[in-house]
Amino acid sequence: MEQSSGKAKKYRKIDFESTTRFKKNGVDFIGYNPINQDLSFVIETVEEGHFEEFVHDKSTFTYLFLEGSGVFFLDDEEVPVKKGDVLSVEPGTRIYYKGNLKQVLITTPAYDPKYERHIRNIER
Repeated sequence: MEQSSGKAKKYRKIDFESTTRFKKNGVDFIGYNPINQDLSFVIETVEEGHFEEFVHDKSTFTYLFLEGSGVFFLDDEEVPVKKGDVLSVEPGTRIYYKGNLKQVLITTPAYDPKYERHIRNIER
């Protein structure tokens, strides 16, 4: 936790200006540094889809859909999603998705790229 005047704060604030912005496989990411070892999150904007199938072996991926609609492909099962839905995906699940979406992705424990495996690229 943060400290102020020697007293530990019971919260952590991350300024928008300190976020990391990048593009990967059809997704625009706004990444916030992990809150702690238990939680991290990003805001994702997707115009057509995430064109890489991947697996994360450690974190649960929980998506909150803010705008749009699409289809997630989870271990080859089609799961339709839309604004207002929440989707939680367990570790070890193959993931890719298509659609026009704005979503928040929360990973628990905090995302660590060493546990992510590329499966295949997806055609647009």
